[in-house]
Parts: sequence; structure tokens; C-alpha cells
Amino acid sequence: MGTIASSLFIAAAIFFSLRVATVTRTRIASILAREHAVTDAALLVSRIALARVDIVGALQVEGGAPSTAARRSYHSAVTLRKKQLLQVGAIVASEHLPDAAAALRLYESVDRVLRKQIAEPMFAGTLVHTDEIAESIRILSSVEGNYERSIALSLAHRDDVLDARLKSTIDSAIYLRSLWLLGFGVFALGINLYSARLYRQLADERTVTAILQRAFVSRHVPLPNCELGSAYQSADAHAAVGGDLFDVYRLSNDLALLLIADVSGKGVDAAVITAFVKFTVRGIALRRRDPAQILSEFNIAFGHTVENPYLFVSMFVGILDTAKGELTYASAGHDSAFVRHGHDVRQLSVTGPVLGVMVEPYDTKTVVFDDGDSLVLSTDGLTEARNAAGELLGEEGAMEIIAHAPEEPQQLADRIVAAIRERSGGRLRDDVAILAVRVRVHDHELA
Repeated sequence: MGTIASSLFIAAAIFFSLRVATVTRTRIASILAREHAVTDAALLVSRIALARVDIVGALQVEGGAPSTAARRSYHSAVTLRKKQLLQVGAIVASEHLPDAAAALRLYESVDRVLRKQIAEPMFAGTLVHTDEIAESIRILSSVEGNYERSIALSLAHRDDVLDARLKSTIDSAIYLRSLWLLGFGVFALGINLYSARLYRQLADERTVTAILQRAFVSRHVPLPNCELGSAYQSADAHAAVGGDLFDVYRLSNDLALLLIADVSGKGVDAAVITAFVKFTVRGIALRRRDPAQILSEFNIAFGHTVENPYLFVSMFVGILDTAKGELTYASAGHDSAFVRHGHDVRQLSVTGPVLGVMVEPYDTKTVVFDDGDSLVLSTDGLTEARNAAGELLGEEGAMEIIAHAPEEPQQLADRIVAAIRERSGGRLRDDVAILAVRVRVHDHELA
């Protein structure tokens, strides 16, 4: 009888444990699905902001009717944004976010004004682009940007709520199972291992999500007579996308834009701003080849577009002539730029203040590369890496790492990240982005 009772008791305990595990898993799966949907919506808001930049760019004409390319760009961006707004609206409705829903309705109202009263008449030839029209476009775009940030904040808040709910669900499950620990240690241990596996799975999924979010701001393209390497390493803390970015963009057969920037702040706002930085600088560089003018024009656009007075950007902009092996550059408070010649490394000087603080002129400087010289650009995660004593690596330490790193650009970038992690005891306190370009200057090109 005792054996039967024990068996029944054990069976009941197993059933209870399995029931708790099943319910917990179902709840976690539901919360994770909602978290993924909210994360997707936040990413869509970032892409909506990019579409807005394209729309505004298509409407910025100096005189006369917009070009055919501008028409195509406008209609493509409008179509894409309409689809993305519908997707965000569905997620906002499913999550019952009244503030975000109201912001979406207002956003669509402003968008109708922009389309009906400005864009469509302009493309129909019944409205001429004037300074007044340009100011109206800027104001409407700024209003849309405010609503984008409002939606993004609502989504970020819901993500925090879901995070807390997920943690509470897991903690509750662990607590309930721990009550059975004295009598059924084996079962409790198994369930705790299962919970730990779920937690690791969640962390892995968050890492993948962050990588996907960063993907659209951290790419480069092949360049003639050049070898490229890059690295992007997030801080180990649980944080959303930071403000570090780099870009390599071909302007013509021989000219390429090299960009690295560090936007203050974290999260969805920083992601939106980094996208704005990348594509705005690209647009300006297509019209202007002087890096100082690119920075000056971007500084004005940044001030008019981003209303948060606490946001600023440090940025290095270079125009590389791959045929001549010559770089013209301007640096807005971005001092982590170095040229390596053999094992000698020198730091490129800053040519003006950070962007978003004040309107000041910038200087353009020129660097002529010898065959095999490398340009190494990084964000402040390199120079501000700390050791166990809290000491900063600094510019001299950064140059020492670069001087002894491999010459091949990708190996060089990877070695820098490894050195930072080694100095920091395996734990990164800040995001770091690295872009390395080795220039090959052939004899016939020198002649």
C-alpha cells in the first residue's frame, strides 16, 4: 500500500511538475511571440523613417518639375511606407497601444497633407518648388518624425512590460518548482535546467535580433585598388541598438565615401538617427565632394530634423580617390582615425566640433597614401576601453594595437576587437565599430 501511495504521490508530483512546465512554456512562447512582433514593429518604424527621408529627398528640387528618377524614388518610397504603416498598425492594434494608435492616425493625416497638397501637385506640374514649399516639406517631415518617435517609445515601453512579464513568469515557475525541491530534487533540477535553457534561448534570440537591426547600418562594398575589413561588436550589457555606424559607398568609378560616426544615445531612437545619418550623408555626398561642406550641410539638416537638444554626433567623412590613392577628409570631433604606414601609425587631426551642438565651419585635409598604407577608423569604444584598474586605452594605446596588428584589413579589424575584449577582461562596456581600408597604389597610377 505504501509503495502504491508513494508511486501515486510521485506520479502526481510528476504530473504537477509537467503541468507547471507546460503552462510556463506556453506562457513564455506567447510572450516571446508578442516580443518578436513588437521588435518587428520597432524595426518597421525605423524603415518608415528611412522612407520618409527618401520621400523628402525626392521632393527637394532646385527648380522646375521633379526628375523622372525623383518620381520613381518618391512613388517607390510611398508604396513601401504604406505597406509598412499597415503592418505597424496591425501590431499596435493587437497590443492595444492607444497612444501609438493615435500617433499613427495623426501620422497618416500629416502624410495625406504632404501627398495631396504638395507632392501630387508638384509631380502634376501645378505647384512650383519654392523656399516656402521647401519649408512646408521640412515642417511636415519634422512632425512625422515626432510621431515616429512617439510610436517607437510606445513600442519600447510595451517591450519593457513584456520583458518584466517574461521574467515574472520564469521567476514564478522557478519558485513553484523549488517548493518540490526537498522531496523531488531530481525533478526540480531537471525543470530548472529546462528554464535555464529557455533563458539562454531568449538571450540568443535577442542577440540575433540586435544583429538584424544593425545589419542595415553596418555594410560596406568592394572598392577598386583597395582591401576592406570591418568589425562591429556590441557591448555585453542587455541594450538595444547603439549609435555606432560606418559606411562605404561608391560615388563613381574612382571615388568612394568613407564614413564612421557615433550617435549619442541608445535604443530605437539611436537606430533611427544612425539610419538618418547614413542616408543623409550619402545624399549630400552625391552632390558635394568636399568633406567639410558635407559636414556643414549635414549639421544644418541634423539641427532642423532632430529636435532633441541632448543628441549629438561625432563623425569622420572621407572621399577616397581609389585611382590616385588620395583621401580628402573632415572630422567633426571624431578623433579615432589613424593612418598606418608599415608599423608606423599616426592619428588624423579633428577639423571641427561635433555635430548637433553649434554651427561652425569645418576644414578639409588631404592624405596621400603610399602602396600598402591603411586607413583605420573606429568609434570611441576603442580609445575608451578600460582595463581592470579603470584606465582608458587612449590614442597612444590604440595606435600601439594598430601598429602590431596584421596588415590584412579584416584580420586587423578582428585583432583590434580582440585586443579591446582582452583589455576589458572579456567584457565590453561600450559598442565598437571598426573600418579598415588598405590602399594599393600601382606604379602606372603614380605616374
